[in-house]
Amino acid sequence: MPSTHWQDLLHDASTPSRLVPAMSSGFVIALLAVIIQLSLASLIFSGPLAPFAPSAAGLTLFGGFAMCLVVALFSSFPPSVCLPQDAPAAVMAAVAAGIAATTAGAANPAGGYATVAAAMVLSTMATGVMFLVLGRFGLGNLMRYMPYPVVGGFMAGIGWLLIQGSVGITTGVSLSFATLPQLLAADKLLRLLPAVLLTLALLTAMKRWGSAYVLPGTLALALGAFGLYLAFTGQTGADAAQAGLLLGGMPEGSMLWPVFGPADLALIRWDALWPQVPQLCTIPLVAAISFLLNASGLETAAKSDLDLKREMYVNAAANLVGGAGGSQAGYTALSLSLLGPKTGSDSRLVGLSCALFIGAATFLGASVLGFFPRFILGGMVLFLGVATMLDWVLAVRRQVSLVEYGLILSILCAIGFFGFLMGVGFGLVMATVIFVIKYSHLPVVRQDTDATVLTSARSRSVPDRHILFERGKGVRVLRITGYLFFGSANVLSRTVSGHLAPHNGPKPSHLVLDFAEVDGFDSSAVNCFLRLLQRCAAAGCEVVFAATPRGLQEQMRKSSPQDAEGARFLPDLDRALEWCEDAVLARREPHHSGDGQDTLFDRCVDDMMLHLEAGERFEALLERLHDHLERRAAVAGEVLLNQGEVPRGIWLLVSGQAEELARSAPEGTVVRLRSLGPGDMAGTTHPGRALPAPASLVAVTDCALAFLSAEALRRLEATSPADALAFYSLFTPLVEARVAEKAQPPHA
Repeated sequence: MPSTHWQDLLHDASTPSRLVPAMSSGFVIALLAVIIQLSLASLIFSGPLAPFAPSAAGLTLFGGFAMCLVVALFSSFPPSVCLPQDAPAAVMAAVAAGIAATTAGAANPAGGYATVAAAMVLSTMATGVMFLVLGRFGLGNLMRYMPYPVVGGFMAGIGWLLIQGSVGITTGVSLSFATLPQLLAADKLLRLLPAVLLTLALLTAMKRWGSAYVLPGTLALALGAFGLYLAFTGQTGADAAQAGLLLGGMPEGSMLWPVFGPADLALIRWDALWPQVPQLCTIPLVAAISFLLNASGLETAAKSDLDLKREMYVNAAANLVGGAGGSQAGYTALSLSLLGPKTGSDSRLVGLSCALFIGAATFLGASVLGFFPRFILGGMVLFLGVATMLDWVLAVRRQVSLVEYGLILSILCAIGFFGFLMGVGFGLVMATVIFVIKYSHLPVVRQDTDATVLTSARSRSVPDRHILFERGKGVRVLRITGYLFFGSANVLSRTVSGHLAPHNGPKPSHLVLDFAEVDGFDSSAVNCFLRLLQRCAAAGCEVVFAATPRGLQEQMRKSSPQDAEGARFLPDLDRALEWCEDAVLARREPHHSGDGQDTLFDRCVDDMMLHLEAGERFEALLERLHDHLERRAAVAGEVLLNQGEVPRGIWLLVSGQAEELARSAPEGTVVRLRSLGPGDMAGTTHPGRALPAPASLVAVTDCALAFLSAEALRRLEATSPADALAFYSLFTPLVEARVAEKAQPPHA
């Protein structure tokens, strides 16, 4: 244990304001723990094994002592309390029933008792190993994905179960619809009244003062009031026990553990144990899930994160130590761990004092606890349940939406009517449904535009640019984002249907779906896209898929080859836009006549004149720089400049076509950044200050180029400033045009 823990313990033990409330909380928790462990022993050893239940109580009590001690010393949540739990005990009870049925009629009935104890040891040790594995691989962090409303409903359900338990402790009758007539009887109401008054007193005092001495002071007053009641009514301790006002029912004897000796190993019926192994294997899983739920509740209630890896290791050690002593599986208890903080004590002394009290009952005898007033124990449990319900049913309303609050209440009702595990399972299912509904309403289409706004990087002639600007509205571009499942895919499908049946204007001739920002998809999305293809084919709209996930393309072709054949799959949005632009240009009439040709010429003449003037200036520049240029030729596919290489000058494209291609990773996709034609330039004028080239320069066709090195440009600036100025006057507008090219439509 770190030295800081010892220092904290010594400080708390030497500070009355820390010691007294911690010991008070620990004593109350120990009383609850002893009762819980005795009841769990009776649950497991029932039916034919019931005569062994008092003796088996030593096994569960030892587990409470060992687990509580280990977790109190090493947990990252100081007031943690760890005990053998009821969820694993329920499974163990079924295992014990199977073993009892197999060993029925045996000459020595103790064989079934020893076999069940062996099963408890094996399952608890396996639970310890399970916690070790979860801690080693960090799987405990999965619980952080638990939706907050589910945790809230889980916590509210814990509060309700505590209220139910408090009624059973106080009156001896469990709270349910069937038992309401019994609970409404005058004698039961009189027994319940002191517990309710104690709860109200604690709630009022904690809210009014919040002092660490509230709990011990209230307990002292309650004990004094009970003593006065006995004196006033003339009852003795025996009379109170007979009337059911005291706990009673504690096993007799000075020492409850150890229960078995080495000689008892021979009593184990392995033939009865092995058939139960599959059922035993569920206990570590149930324990792990329950612990993660408790840890989530602790984090939420304490408003701080636990060190889950450490908690896994600590609970693993607790189960390994407890299992070695014969205990059943356990883990950190949520409600008992919160009792200390709820009553003003967050010290490790809470768990340590609880462990010492349980140890005293285990090794010295538990019969003395039977003289403790029943209403005080029931009142403490009722206080914790009501406080939890106030936090997670009333106060939480300000922190969540109406839908989330409804989920919390529905989980609470499910736990109340159908049990804890069913309630939590219901909550997870409902949280999933709500998540799917909400996620399906998120915008799946990040951008809905046309080819007049988004254009390919391919260099086009002036007339082609004008035609594409006029007809580009017929190319609809949808850029999709997020995860595609039946909800989001249907939203996309409805969007496409709206474009195929517009309220005004023509239908699109092409539909481009860009998947570059899609995270994934499911099979329902595949079916949705196949139906979309059918609708588009009926409407005469060609569909182009850009950057489609490989799995989606393969599943579409496997599911419906005929429909998938009607679609076109291209590697990225730029190529998809280029293909659509080519299709639009191919549909124009090859020979314009009359007014149509004149109109196109009129629209293009200004831009064509500017283009011709730029070409003339470029040719003139080549003539002026003739002595400073290196003439080169490149064949189609030749790489002129590699991505990541620092350019040593400027490439001037005299004839042919080239492209700038960028690869996102060594094995990533290639994206075309720019298409270059005659008169375009690429490179840098200052290689000393230049960054590595963001893309490779590749010849698409056979090209003629001129290369102006940076050194030649420096000499040009020194010897012929006029020629250098002519170069910069042409180079600078090209750089500016590269930036504005995508944002500005062609000049009309």
